Amino acid sequence: MSKPNFQAMTLNELRRYVLAHREDKEAWDEFAARPRPNAVIVSADTPVEEQERIIRELVDRSK
Repeated sequence: MSKPNFQAMTLNELRRYVLAHREDKEAWDEFAARPRPNAVIVSADTPVEEQERIIRELVDRSK
């Protein structure tokens, strides 16, 4: 059986694939390397209080 083309899959398709084939390290590596469009990146140097404020602000905006 040939491997699927992981680069051609959407993030959701790849997610479904890795959940069904948890032993496929190549698929997991591709999944982990993909950018997440809704990810919020906060520097590790940011104080916890500031991280909490950022998260609360984002949650409030999403309501």
